Amino acid sequence: MKTLAALALLATLSACAPTYTMTAPDGFVRYEKRKGLAFITADGVQVRSRTVKNYPKADLAFWADAMERHLVARGYLLHGKGCFKTANGRDGCTAEFVLPHGGEDWVLAETLFVHGEQIALVEATGPFDRYKKAAPSIAKALMSFEVAD
Repeated sequence: MKTLAALALLATLSACAPTYTMTAPDGFVRYEKRKGLAFITADGVQVRSRTVKNYPKADLAFWADAMERHLVARGYLLHGKGCFKTANGRDGCTAEFVLPHGGEDWVLAETLFVHGEQIALVEATGPFDRYKKAAPSIAKALMSFEVAD
């Protein structure tokens, strides 16, 4: 009986968690063992998603500004930013940051999508030169991002 109750609770919790879909960027393969969206190139550029609570509840502009301020205060150099609409009309904002990692510069690109009580973050990272080659295909894939609640 306890097992049945635990399974019912687990089903309820997973039903509340949003599921994201996004076309794999050109040149990327899906990480099958990772939960959520996770893609990688042969030379190590990665794209993955995660969810955080929209707390305090605010809009995309607020969170994009807060993320930028937070990362710049931590020493990340803002390299570029822009907002867009996906093919299905969902608003998103991306900010690219450059940071030293070992002996080379790396890019961390954070894309935010706010949907109700949740914020979806799609993070892309890799060595600067490799990331810049992959950036157009990542941007194209982000246009297919969707939330299936």
